[in-house]
Amino acid sequence: MSEDRRLVPPGWTACNAPHPPPSTSSPALFAFGVTLVAWGLVTSFVLIVIGVALLGYALVHWIGEIRHDAK
Repeated sequence: MSEDRRLVPPGWTACNAPHPPPSTSSPALFAFGVTLVAWGLVTSFVLIVIGVALLGYALVHWIGEIRHDAK
């Protein structure tokens, strides 16, 4: 505790910030799903289906992580 006090300038108080959220792959999966949907619009219906499935999975997983962190 005294070590933290030395790092804070006089007249200031130490910040007790919460830990940062853990890293997640959901945003990258979501972006890849969007890319597959866009590419599928040009090429194949199969890519659209795979992209939408990936979008859904990433979105559900991402929202689940946010709800878990909020508790």
